[in-house]
Amino acid sequence: MMQGARKAGDAAQGPGPGMSVLIVDDDSFLADTFQLIFEDAGFYVETASTGGQALSKAEATPFKLVITDLKLPDIEGDELSRLLKEMLPGVSVILLTGMSTLQNRGEKAPDKILMKPIDPLELLRVSNSLSSHM
Repeated sequence: MMQGARKAGDAAQGPGPGMSVLIVDDDSFLADTFQLIFEDAGFYVETASTGGQALSKAEATPFKLVITDLKLPDIEGDELSRLLKEMLPGVSVILLTGMSTLQNRGEKAPDKILMKPIDPLELLRVSNSLSSHM
């Protein structure tokens, strides 16, 4: 896992570049690729490979955006979304999935569901769009 150049305390709390982002995916290549793209765009980024790691990091850092895979080793991404929304009021969650159908499971559901494979630059565009509404 790679660490961003800035510390979490340096991350801006408002929308847009500088915003704190958590990327949750057990595919380290994909997580590292997304991290580099978001850091180049000015975001503060941390990664986690499991839902448990994501929840631990969310206790320490008030992330404004979480990007998570649906299939994680320890928890489904939509359940992680629900837990994070309870823990971090106002957080936006983007769920990445290869499944063509996914039931919306209520008010704590992800803000956006994107189908894999996803172009990293499209993910950045969607993230910027969500952050502008925070």
